[in-house]
Amino acid sequence: MNFFIVGAAKCGTTTLFEALSKHPLVFIPQRKECRYFSRLPATVSGPGFRDADYAIQTAEAYRDLFRQAKPGQLLGDVSPDYLYYHHNAVPGILNEVGAKAPVIIVLRNPIDRAYSNYVYHITEGRETLSFEAALEAESGRRAAGWGWGWSYTGVGLYAAQVKAYLDNFERVLLMLFEEDIVTGLAANKVLDFLGLEPFPEGPDKVHVNVSGYPKNRILHRLMTDKVVVRKVKNMVKATPLYVQSKKLFRKVMGANLEKRPMSPQTRQLLKEKFGDDVALLEEYTGLPVRKFWGDFQ
Repeated sequence: MNFFIVGAAKCGTTTLFEALSKHPLVFIPQRKECRYFSRLPATVSGPGFRDADYAIQTAEAYRDLFRQAKPGQLLGDVSPDYLYYHHNAVPGILNEVGAKAPVIIVLRNPIDRAYSNYVYHITEGRETLSFEAALEAESGRRAAGWGWGWSYTGVGLYAAQVKAYLDNFERVLLMLFEEDIVTGLAANKVLDFLGLEPFPEGPDKVHVNVSGYPKNRILHRLMTDKVVVRKVKNMVKATPLYVQSKKLFRKVMGANLEKRPMSPQTRQLLKEKFGDDVALLEEYTGLPVRKFWGDFQ
């Protein structure tokens, strides 16, 4: 393995995955999240949670994901849960790959990240509680063995997670969602970090994997039904319409989703929750997070 994008979730890793996959000297498995080093226990649960089954469990299966790579291509593992499950991932990567493995981490204002994670679950039909009720239920869900996706605040406590990688790997690239993903600069920053030529066409500002509250629930159910989507995808995949159909799908999907603001009271509560950790993160990394994360200025 040549490089790892380890997180964080809802910080633009899917955007990076899609952009880097287009580079001729980069190979990333189409499934994106390998989760081989997460070492998820079989008891991990939650509504619709299949991550423990989906995760690659053996070294042989992990290697199989990269067998189609061409000579000279760098192999990339994009698994955002490696940051949260750093207690498992760090020693696993060190043991099988080594401390010289390049590691890329993208972080986002943890308040916005938590809400985006929640709305994503609303979009996917995997969350039924209000945001405030879900925050209150988080510790109980974690105790019951629910997966990392429902740790809306836990995933955003970055300081210890990032420090685990900084302390153990020689090359770590830290980026911010607000500075790098939304501006379209992230992909070329990663390519430069990996010693590869940048994309000649310049920044790609398309942010994928957007979420929101469905306006038309019937349309949304059709567009998120995996059987329906797979059948349509198989019909157009071998035709010239495939690229255009993906863009159209995202456009229609996005138009059917609406954003709803978080209440000021909840935002203040999360500001207090994350305040000390953001200060620690800034101390550990030197990242100008307060410049981009206005809540903590």
